[in-house]
Amino acid sequence: MNNKLKADDKKYIGNTFKRYDAVFAKGKGAEITDTAGKKYIDLLAGVAVNLLGYNNPAVNAAMTAQIKKYTHTSNWFYSENQIKLAELLVKNSFGSKVFYVNSGAEATEVAIKIARKWGILHKNGAYKVITMRNSFHGRTIAALTATAQEKFHKYLKPLPEGFMYADFNNIASVEKLIDDKTAAVLVEPIQAEGGVLLPDKNYFKELKALCDKKNVLLIADEVQTGLGRTGKLFAYQNFGFEPDMMTLGKGLGGGLPLSAVVISKKLEDVYTVGDHGTTMGGNPVACAAGYAVLKQINTKTMLKMALIKGNKLMKDLKQLNNSVIKDVRGIGLIIGVELKSDTASDAAAKALKNGVIINACKPNVLRLVPPLIITKKQMDKAVKAIDKALC
Repeated sequence: MNNKLKADDKKYIGNTFKRYDAVFAKGKGAEITDTAGKKYIDLLAGVAVNLLGYNNPAVNAAMTAQIKKYTHTSNWFYSENQIKLAELLVKNSFGSKVFYVNSGAEATEVAIKIARKWGILHKNGAYKVITMRNSFHGRTIAALTATAQEKFHKYLKPLPEGFMYADFNNIASVEKLIDDKTAAVLVEPIQAEGGVLLPDKNYFKELKALCDKKNVLLIADEVQTGLGRTGKLFAYQNFGFEPDMMTLGKGLGGGLPLSAVVISKKLEDVYTVGDHGTTMGGNPVACAAGYAVLKQINTKTMLKMALIKGNKLMKDLKQLNNSVIKDVRGIGLIIGVELKSDTASDAAAKALKNGVIINACKPNVLRLVPPLIITKKQMDKAVKAIDKALC
């Protein structure tokens, strides 16, 4: 690695990320090449962002075409790309309307604000939001408070009021917390950052029934699980329920900052002019990219292949019979490899040396979220490299 670049990074960049020793020069498909010419198979995909890999021609063309017109105006004017993308999201989900922002955390904030205003208007001032232990909803103050992991709260107290924590996959623990001031339950269909933990078979059907019975909104955090990764366009479609709101981010902008909150019809009149604002959210270039991404992903072939590829990758990892691996789990191309000890960071570093990018989302869990266009040959090479990294 370029030592001057490394030194300047340490000198000028805020110390919030532990860097790996690689500087990338270019990418294509599911592979990225560093400045020394070494190729890597990317099973992290920019933390689940690069759904269609690097340098996708249609996404690049969409962005370029919009850049040649203009890159930004403001949300005080109509935007064709915003509308086209929102129409696709609405027509392929439970949704009625879409709010754009810039990041997953911002989408969480918007969803919480809508839930609280709905509670004030329609449920006698209800404001509480129940989230699940081990969840992750973003790094702004309210989103981190919703993130029910004490390690993220340590230096931020006092935290915003009104957040309560239940156990994932435990309906009784949610029901115990609901009272007449509860506005919403916020939950990830799959706890991705929490170690790729899956819901029990009937969990979401029962949770939705409980929320309806208690007149509580159900919000699905699909920032990481959304947009084809599970073999469905949205992960909730695997579990037999429809939320009242859904947050999206990560891959939505084709690599550009873009997130969204999709709301159901019963909520579409809650937010009115002035309730929220964003200068960059729904940027025309990002929305052009998002439209190109969604058009390519939302086909039967692409969604089916994501599931087939994910099943193959999980099967091959299980068949390694590596003594270090405790469990391999997931749906489609969101996969967790649980290890028998807290050695996931070391394994990720070794895998990088072997030409494969993965990360440790927990001390004992590796997260694999490759681009949906990854090839069989690349998956085979990656499995061998991971096996070697775990020895």
